[in-house]
Amino acid sequence: MPGPANDRGPGERQMTERERSAFAGRISDLGDRLDKIKAQRRAEEGADHDAALRGRGMAYGMRMAAELVAAVLVGGGIGYALDRWLGSTPWLFLLFFVLGFVAGVINVVKAYERLQMDIAARTGGRLGHPAPDEED
Repeated sequence: MPGPANDRGPGERQMTERERSAFAGRISDLGDRLDKIKAQRRAEEGADHDAALRGRGMAYGMRMAAELVAAVLVGGGIGYALDRWLGSTPWLFLLFFVLGFVAGVINVVKAYERLQMDIAARTGGRLGHPAPDEED
């Protein structure tokens, strides 16, 4: 049974100085490997986040383009149908085509403003501000 001054259990012995230095070396190597793995995981998470932002940006761009084209097509379709019904070719088609284009541009501007507010909320409004460098 171990005594109060000797807290080692049965079969345990005191480490020599050489064993202690080898143990410290293994612990140091383990710490270095863990740091490398953590850095690699952070880099992968950052790359995943960047890829997600690029994908989200592409989705917003495609959505804005689709809204613009859809508004022009709907406006042109309404104008064409009214022209055929009322016999006023091509005036109502041109009028509604322009109105559809204006509505599409307004939708794109509103979507862009929502995107900017979302980005500002996520970044705390720090988007576009100069970052301090070594000279500051």
